[in-house]
Amino acid sequence: MMYVFLTLLALYIAALIAIGWHFAKKQQTMTDFWLAGREIGAGNIGMSAAASWLTAGALFGVTGMFLSMGIGSVWIFVMPNIIALALVAVMVPRIKRLPSLTQPELIELRYGPLLRVPIAIAITIVMILFAVTDFKGFGYVLNVFYGIPPIYAVLIMAVSISLYVTLGGLRAVIWTDTIQFTFLAAIAILVGAVALYTPVHNTGIPVSGLFTGMDSGFWDLFALGGIVGVFIMQIAMLPGWITEQDPWQRVWAAKDVRSARSGMLLGSLLLAVVFGACFLAAIGLHALYPVPANESAVEQLYLTFIRDTFPPVALAFIAIGFAAASMSCTDTFATSGASCVSRDIYQRFIKPDATMKEMRTVNRILIVVMVVISAAISLHVETVMDAVIMATVIGTSSYFFPIMGALFWRRATAQGALAGLVIGGISQIALIIAEATYTGKLDLISPLLIEHGVLIGVSLSAISFVGVSLLTPRSDDHHLALFFSDVAERFLKKASIDRNDPAYIRFKGEIEEHVSGERVHLSAVVKTRETINWDELVSKLTDTHTWIAPSGIEVAYRLSSTDMLACPRIVHGGENQVWIFAEPAMDQVDDIRAEMFAAYREIVGLCV
Repeated sequence: MMYVFLTLLALYIAALIAIGWHFAKKQQTMTDFWLAGREIGAGNIGMSAAASWLTAGALFGVTGMFLSMGIGSVWIFVMPNIIALALVAVMVPRIKRLPSLTQPELIELRYGPLLRVPIAIAITIVMILFAVTDFKGFGYVLNVFYGIPPIYAVLIMAVSISLYVTLGGLRAVIWTDTIQFTFLAAIAILVGAVALYTPVHNTGIPVSGLFTGMDSGFWDLFALGGIVGVFIMQIAMLPGWITEQDPWQRVWAAKDVRSARSGMLLGSLLLAVVFGACFLAAIGLHALYPVPANESAVEQLYLTFIRDTFPPVALAFIAIGFAAASMSCTDTFATSGASCVSRDIYQRFIKPDATMKEMRTVNRILIVVMVVISAAISLHVETVMDAVIMATVIGTSSYFFPIMGALFWRRATAQGALAGLVIGGISQIALIIAEATYTGKLDLISPLLIEHGVLIGVSLSAISFVGVSLLTPRSDDHHLALFFSDVAERFLKKASIDRNDPAYIRFKGEIEEHVSGERVHLSAVVKTRETINWDELVSKLTDTHTWIAPSGIEVAYRLSSTDMLACPRIVHGGENQVWIFAEPAMDQVDDIRAEMFAAYREIVGLCV
């Protein structure tokens, strides 16, 4: 029956590639590739957000934790996942108004160029480690079901993901995530129900008897260190997941604030449903099997039950579902990690005048590189949760405070953010290395040092971030303006346009428009006779103080609104092309058309 699985897998991969090919035709700009043109609705955002955090390995890992640690294990993985998406939903209005494509770009908008590369590197490392968990999970599936060595599972996933994601970008990721989540949720619910039914059918014990038959310690919600342990666990996991780049990319990809907020809340609810099914599965598995002492064996008990219970044909379909789940998360992490390298390092510092065509090529190459690196690491990691927790605590201790400070604390400075990032991140990595090579598990030294001593790393990050920020000069108002409306109002310069001017009427007719939720997407192309010196053009525009280029010369904004998405922005469309974009709310459209015309006149005047 392995051949049935391989045939189904080939058909499934072909369908994913077809989806990627379809969406490749819709790509014209980096916003199209990385943020799906900011046109995604709430349903797709919710399923994609849930799918990107719900790996196949998560089902095995969560069920295994319930089996070995009881209900108290919800604080390790389950609740932080559910709460994190709900908290992102609360922050949606603050996140959505910013014109960033990546978090490192947001960091530069707020602090200047000092932190963009360090943040990009930190996020890329975390994304790679998260992707490792999916390769590991799929390796479990093929090994338990068919005895296939993990190396082949890695190769299948690496090739498949590289093909469809490099074609379709985030649109392909989100649509395939929707398909993949549907597969995985159905499997989780099915396995949970069958796992409860099987011991009842075999022994005649009622379902209630399975619950009451669990050891009393199983039901201790605070078994892992009491309330203090739960608090430390949330400090370890929540900050890293709240500031993880991929849910923020989905917020930016949503067509409006309502869709983004509803999508995140839907994702949180969907996670709760699937993890609830894992809990039911654990109750049933406890009655069917002795719980192994080895963590890896406990994680694989979920798969052992499926292999022992379902007929071979059903097994092939279930394996496809797990393949779908593994790919849904890996494609997300590969896309997020690659975006940090391509946009935040290559385009920002290596080739700022790269055209859209060049950037699409670089993006696709880097996605493949991210997938290959994650695949290679997965062959050397013991368990799924090892990679998840290490990645999360590094994110928590490095970039949580710089990112949140950028959004909410005016007094945060670039020097403070760099101190928090470097001191917290290096301290956390050092603690992980110390555990692996010298000290052994830190929680054996003190219960306050659970989860790789994250309390030390996050405390050092917070103290250094706040302390250095208070000791250094506050950020320039040009950087604060993008985040705080009252500061932005000081810089606004409205254009004076005669709307009966034939030139304006002609330009207005050339603007492409389409409605997406609460916003209207406007775009226009400025063509010049001569090759554009992009660096010189942006420099001349910013000298007028009407324009700003806060994150390098790849994009410049004409400050005409406190809503940054509504401001006309320009990118280098080609040797003799400047592309102008704006995404105003419905009631701003007329004014922003005039601002785009003012931008057009200023560009043409400098290019003559």
